[in-house]
Amino acid sequence: MENIRAILERVEVLPMSPSLLPRLLPYLSDVNANFEEVVGLISIEQTLTAKLLQICNSAFFGQDEPVSSVTEAVNRVGYQSIYLLTAMINGSNCFPQQTLGGMNSGKLWKHSVATAFNSKFTAESAGQDTNLLFTAGLMHDIGKIVLAQVAPQKNLNFFHRATTAETLEEEQLQFGCNHAVVGATLVEKWNLPPAIVACIRHHHDPQNAEAFQKIAACVTIGNSLTHSLDHPEITRSPDFLAAMTLLRLDAGHLKRLHRQFTDSSELIDAMSKLPL
Repeated sequence: MENIRAILERVEVLPMSPSLLPRLLPYLSDVNANFEEVVGLISIEQTLTAKLLQICNSAFFGQDEPVSSVTEAVNRVGYQSIYLLTAMINGSNCFPQQTLGGMNSGKLWKHSVATAFNSKFTAESAGQDTNLLFTAGLMHDIGKIVLAQVAPQKNLNFFHRATTAETLEEEQLQFGCNHAVVGATLVEKWNLPPAIVACIRHHHDPQNAEAFQKIAACVTIGNSLTHSLDHPEITRSPDFLAAMTLLRLDAGHLKRLHRQFTDSSELIDAMSKLPL
């Protein structure tokens, strides 16, 4: 822990906390949540509201009449869509616009958005909290933003490779810790829910997440499915297979997850490029 604290103190650009998400998640997990309270929680942040309305009025949503309030936006595009957009706008603050060290933050952001959706799809199949898993998937690699600033000269592609037991060991040797532990330590400092902290810490070893094994497994699968587009062999890795076993998912579920991602690829690609 001392080593991780030292790393967090050394970096020049620490990711910003997604301050709204910890307050918004409890409402979204409560089917009896007050609609006006949720709208008010979003509306109070003027920059967020402005970006949300800009996106909802964009050609992507194809609205005939412009929306002028969060209430109208929710009524037009739907409650769940508003949460996904809010999570991405708020979460995008964690990803610096500039390239840091050897890491292309834009490429990492695109991977994170895809993993958020894949984690959400997995949560649906496994009967887990989809909004929480979307958020955890979005934040799962946040530790890479920190580590990329510590030793950027080592390998410019280091932070964009599909993570394996070997690359985790390489991180451990190079930094004295890995990106999952660094990311979990950071979001814990932000007071994000313990469930999200556990998902980030254990997205490569969900079997060690104790009470949070199943939700961590959703992020493991979400992350692996995203990487499998370029590295199909990753779905045969021990971590991926362990996660599938934890969630009692089989080949039929995996086929459905691939289909969901393919069917949603246009939406995911558009959302990863939205004016955040």
